[in-house]
Amino acid sequence: MSLQVWTGFFIACWMISLSPGAGAIASMSAGVTLGFRRGYWTAIGLQLGLALQIAIVAVGVGALLATSQLAFTLIKWFGVAYLAYLALRQWRAAPMDLGEQVVGERLPPRIGA
Repeated sequence: MSLQVWTGFFIACWMISLSPGAGAIASMSAGVTLGFRRGYWTAIGLQLGLALQIAIVAVGVGALLATSQLAFTLIKWFGVAYLAYLALRQWRAAPMDLGEQVVGERLPPRIGA
């Protein structure tokens, strides 16, 4: 590996490692807007989801998907159909006035504030 490729790889690894991911953003957002407890349970839920994903790969589903083009294609199209279903549900949902929701809602007290 050339020094130029290694340096680019090294910098990319550090940037990816130091930037917050979607889970960190979700946990911070829940903690800031809804308090410590909700942020804590958001983080716990994310970790349980990660543990489930690791367990699924550990039992061999990852190897099955890597070797079977049909299985990978089926799961991929199932994901497309699910996202289309969610989009259709959201499109058909009644609009909400977010201004009324925020004014009438009281946030729980934050710990340490």
